Amino acid sequence: MVVLFIPPNRMDDMRAYRDKHFLELYRGVQSVPGSRKITALLEPQFPDQQAMLWAVANADEKSPRFTEDWLNTAAEHLSYEPETVWLPLDNSEGPDGETQLSQADADRLKQMLEPLIREEQRLRFLSPSKLDDLHECLLDESRFFSQEAARADYAHWSRLPVWSAEEAVALSLDKDPRCVNARSLKPFRKSPFAKNFRRLLSIVNRAIELGEIPEGIPRDKLKGLCIRMAIDFPSTFENELLLPEGSEGLGGQQASRDKPTLDRMILVMAVNHYGYDPRVLKNGRALKSILADLAAVGLEISPSSVRNNLRDAWKGIKLQPGLKGVLKKPISPAA
Repeated sequence: MVVLFIPPNRMDDMRAYRDKHFLELYRGVQSVPGSRKITALLEPQFPDQQAMLWAVANADEKSPRFTEDWLNTAAEHLSYEPETVWLPLDNSEGPDGETQLSQADADRLKQMLEPLIREEQRLRFLSPSKLDDLHECLLDESRFFSQEAARADYAHWSRLPVWSAEEAVALSLDKDPRCVNARSLKPFRKSPFAKNFRRLLSIVNRAIELGEIPEGIPRDKLKGLCIRMAIDFPSTFENELLLPEGSEGLGGQQASRDKPTLDRMILVMAVNHYGYDPRVLKNGRALKSILADLAAVGLEISPSSVRNNLRDAWKGIKLQPGLKGVLKKPISPAA
């Protein structure tokens, strides 16, 4: 394989040119409102998007998309990037020193760029409000209420016989009411999580006003309210907080045998079928696919419920000896 030698100063000049003119060159993303949001939404799936889109923009100026000349032009511009972005496997130099990809490398490059271009186009044609919602969902993943420290302390809250409306809503979302409440969420006006919290709080307060439940909400009343109002809640919420007085945790001895088995089955299916990686904090692509399949059969479940239940399942087995296959080694840092 012939590797093109590009002088360091030439490579630095090209990268500087790319960085300086990227916003102007890539009109498809950067000339529309919300371009920064599009870039942020693409980043988790395509960490090298800037280099890739710069190559796409230059290729678009010379040839129709995905033609032989277009792919060669894109590959030429990607050659100025680190090899982790793109590296041809075959000799890519033509008789006059120009970039000329083999058919196999051209197919590889097309497969690499197509998903990015397709996703960028999808985001670009979304309405501003829908784009805002997606961007806010992304921001929610790093906000305080998505951190482990914000999760409910079930040992503490299970000892209280009644909860206030705010406490009940926070606990139904697997959050600690002392950390996640109407006041702490007030600055996050557009946050989907905060909007959902306020919606659920309104439902519970309305039920209190109508006398359906008392102001101090007993545990045995809350479960019925959640089911009637189609309020989703994590399994840990039901198992640890909605048990009747005197009952054994997780539904007694039978559930103590069945719950770990069910958790393992669900976790392995998520790993094998959706590419979920329990060792990484963000599994945006896998969670999105799981939620889409649930919605396709009419089951609406919150992202936090899916995420937290999978995390709980992993906590129960991650230290178990003898793990094999996908549970032994990380799948991908970008899962």
